[in-house]
Amino acid sequence: MNSINNKTDDNFDDNLLQYIVDPSELKKKVATLQEKLPPILDDFKKYYVFINKNPTFNEYQTIYANLTNNINSISSELLTISKNVMKYLQTLNNGLFKLNGLIKIEKEKNINFKSTESTFNNKYNGSKIMIDEYKKIYNESYIKNILLFVGIIISIIILVKVFGSNNTIINNVSSNNLPPPIVSR
Repeated sequence: MNSINNKTDDNFDDNLLQYIVDPSELKKKVATLQEKLPPILDDFKKYYVFINKNPTFNEYQTIYANLTNNINSISSELLTISKNVMKYLQTLNNGLFKLNGLIKIEKEKNINFKSTESTFNNKYNGSKIMIDEYKKIYNESYIKNILLFVGIIISIIILVKVFGSNNTIINNVSSNNLPPPIVSR
């Protein structure tokens, strides 16, 4: 992986994944510094005592100065790693805040889409219910019309049978064999 310095910058773009650094890289750097530090500190303690007991001995002063420089170097490397991690985290935080804002916008759009979809579904369901109701009304009217037609046919048959050619009332009326009218006085 690239070093953390190459991964972070102030210009965050939409690809947040490019800013993710392998933590093992950072762990290796810190582990290396942790391995170097204890022997240096042990020597530093030893030569600190030596230099305080024999301040005029130049060899102790040189070794003590080298150890101090090594400790300062490790400290500055740790500080650089820490600053890079902080910069990296700040970049990720900015990206996450940006993504959070985009998510909020998308959630609002989703709410609007859901309400629109709900409206369409309600209209669809309403129209489907209306169609079903009209089909029911149509079927009821169809059955009524069939029953009315059957009733008319039965009525015609009954009328034909009642007033058919075999009926004596019709034959008497047509042949003028009517009984005399009853007149009351």
